Amino acid sequence: MSKKLPPTTHNLRSCNLQAGFAALLAVIIIGAAALIIALNSSLLGVGELDLGYTSQKGSEAFSVADGCAEELMRRIRINNSYQLNAASTTFDLFNDTTASCEFRITDMDGVNTRRFIVRGTRGIYNKLIRINATLAGAQLNEITITRWEEVPR
Repeated sequence: MSKKLPPTTHNLRSCNLQAGFAALLAVIIIGAAALIIALNSSLLGVGELDLGYTSQKGSEAFSVADGCAEELMRRIRINNSYQLNAASTTFDLFNDTTASCEFRITDMDGVNTRRFIVRGTRGIYNKLIRINATLAGAQLNEITITRWEEVPR
């Protein structure tokens, strides 16, 4: 019969070092994966913030263009030849230095059909609207919009 010898201290240390190394390696791999996930999440969040900001400013520019078109309709009701076939004209809509409006009105048929091209600008963002309208009534002050569209870039 053979007797089992107790494990030596040297064998135990070697086993503990291997287990410790494996645990350390697992912690490093899991930590790196968590860091990559956190970094991607934060970059995604920054991208979403930028997209939201751009969308908001684009909406503001669209509101400026829409308000400008309404103001043009009001001015046409008062004077049906207002800025007709003139070069591009600008005005500030809201007494705001960051919001402006540029427009051009052309006569489409020589009588009572007008085309409005309106660019609303808010800071560096702008939107373009094209409107076709027919003037009617004794004073040509009744406006019927036949086409209204945002012009894509």
